[in-house]
Amino acid sequence: MVAGTASLSARWVGAVSARPPVRRVVTGHDDDGRSVILTDGAAPHHWTSDTIPGFGATVPWMTAAEPIDHASDVDAAAADSLIPSFPADGETIMRIVDFPPDAVYPKEADTVIFTELDGHAEKDAGKERARSKHFWFHRTDSIDYAIVLSGEVTLILDGEETTLTPGDVVIQRATSHAWSNRTDQNARMLFVLMGTSPQSAESIAQKRTSALAPGA
Repeated sequence: MVAGTASLSARWVGAVSARPPVRRVVTGHDDDGRSVILTDGAAPHHWTSDTIPGFGATVPWMTAAEPIDHASDVDAAAADSLIPSFPADGETIMRIVDFPPDAVYPKEADTVIFTELDGHAEKDAGKERARSKHFWFHRTDSIDYAIVLSGEVTLILDGEETTLTPGDVVIQRATSHAWSNRTDQNARMLFVLMGTSPQSAESIAQKRTSALAPGA
């Protein structure tokens, strides 16, 4: 049992209830080239944290960094598929994440989260400017499309933040960031992550300043 979760008050009972499944419909082609539904049901590739109540994710699909296969019926996100937490250059991952209230995370939340996600490199990449502002701070080499499906989430960046509600969209361009749920209910977000070539924040800053230099 993780410290801080042994005796959750009644206030948090609804917030940390079981994660609802994600219905997934996958289309394809038959041998005559006609469009068909290959699968229609709960997405089989899902994960729930053993240490953070209410935290978990479902991956409906991913693509590798090579020509996309539209011919076979192979399930790219089957229950036993090996899917990384963050995409490599050219890979894409569609992920639906449930964020519980910040109040239910354990004391060493940053260590617990990124150990479970195998994401310590991403945590380290984001912590230089984080200054301990939030345990979710990280940075990935990707461009991410994020949509709030339910609940409320605050996006925290190096120097500012903004609160998001259902229907709001974030275009995350390899920036250091954190997701904070300051409410008493779970929030659900959909992410489409597209891996890009590695570029540090410092190299991006250099490119920006070089472009603005006289004679550039």
